[in-house]
Amino acid sequence: MQRYFKRLFEYDKWAGHILLSKFEKQFPQNERIYQLFSHLLSAQLIWLDRCIGAPQKAIIWGERLPEEMRNDLEIYHQAWVEFIDQLQPDDFDKNITYTNSKGDTFTTRLSDIMTHVINHGTHHRGSIITLMKEEGFVLPNIDFITYAR
Repeated sequence: MQRYFKRLFEYDKWAGHILLSKFEKQFPQNERIYQLFSHLLSAQLIWLDRCIGAPQKAIIWGERLPEEMRNDLEIYHQAWVEFIDQLQPDDFDKNITYTNSKGDTFTTRLSDIMTHVINHGTHHRGSIITLMKEEGFVLPNIDFITYAR
């Protein structure tokens, strides 16, 4: 599972960089695009903090300047890879107990949390792509299969 999840997080970083490259060239006008990208970055850090039992450092809808996003993408990606590298095979089935942003406590298997992090990013990148289309962007192909080729 270690290799599998590392590959998914590599895909996540790849897709993020493609979108950021578009932002840097065409500067979207819709602020929601930046809010969504910032949110998906914050969520990555929040979930990692939950997995390692650390206090939450990020604000779920915290704002970032576009130039901060690329740096945070790299930092959070590297933190996830380092976390995955230290896991043992049985760790993926361990339960993680955490409190969400509403104050509710849950217990979830680590591999399910990691799957959620990737799916959450994919979901919000899809929303970003929709907003970019409304602005007339030439849309990048950030499908996993494109990455896998």
